[in-house]
Amino acid sequence: MFDRIRNVLLTQLALVLLTSVVFLVVSGNVEALSAGFGGLIACSNTVLLEWRRYRVDSGRALSAGASLRVLYRSALERFLLVAMLFVLGMGVLQLAPLALLTGFIAGQLGLVITGIQRKN
Repeated sequence: MFDRIRNVLLTQLALVLLTSVVFLVVSGNVEALSAGFGGLIACSNTVLLEWRRYRVDSGRALSAGASLRVLYRSALERFLLVAMLFVLGMGVLQLAPLALLTGFIAGQLGLVITGIQRKN
């Protein structure tokens, strides 16, 4: 289980690092930092997702209704975490929105890539 999290996070971080380097070369330090922060938002989303999955898998068996409640709660928690971190990045820290969003997309792409590899 921890190998899967490690692989996902390493893939995400590699893509975010690449994205940050591109922004550093093209636009400068602020945009590179913004892309890195966006990538960290995606990584924190992944960590919360995997932590919830681990808690459910290691706990007692749940009924269909209880499983659905856990699914909705996890989705809501992840949505709120991502929203709060975007508000922090764009509102409080005044990071570059396009770079921030691009870093987040790069991080999420890492999750998609590792998910596809795992199923094949």
